[in-house]
Amino acid sequence: MESTMDIAQLVAQMQDTLSTIHTTLASLNTAEHDAKLDELEARRDNTIKHLLAAFSAESEVLHQKRLAQREEIAERRRIEDEERERRRRQEDEELAERDKQEDEARDGRLLHETNEVEEETDHLMIEIEEEAQRAIDEGQKKLMGLEERRKVRNPYPRVLCVPHVLTVSPTGAQPPHRGAAEGTNHPFSTQEIEARQQPAASCGYTK
Repeated sequence: MESTMDIAQLVAQMQDTLSTIHTTLASLNTAEHDAKLDELEARRDNTIKHLLAAFSAESEVLHQKRLAQREEIAERRRIEDEERERRRRQEDEELAERDKQEDEARDGRLLHETNEVEEETDHLMIEIEEEAQRAIDEGQKKLMGLEERRKVRNPYPRVLCVPHVLTVSPTGAQPPHRGAAEGTNHPFSTQEIEARQQPAASCGYTK
């Protein structure tokens, strides 16, 4: 009896061992794990693909945005350059107009002052010529008086040398003389000056 029981127990143990072996061998099959790995790889690839697509789309949007910003900046700079150039031209024109007005004012002031000097000089020259003419007239009167006195003392003169020599045209009827260096402002001719420088004895009479 005991031997029969021992054999039955051994058979049961052997069956349990075989079942365990089969279970263990079944657990060593990698097909399920390989399927999980393939699923993970596919999920990874799909995720990376979507990430790359999103990144590419975002990059395109960012590129267009940056391009629009650069175009906007370029347009703003162009407008600023045009405005700056316009202000420069306006400033140059204002400076040129200011210089023109200053030059015109200076030219007008110079012309006015020059005319004043000319008018004052003409007036003074006329006064001097009139004064010279009065001196000539007075001298002629004086000489004529002396001639009358000489006639009384000597009724037969050989020469009358003075009165006709000093007869000159009125200076006031002539235009103002310009410059002594030109030799045109003297109220006497060369012959008149020489006659005035001759002594009274050259007239051919004695007291």
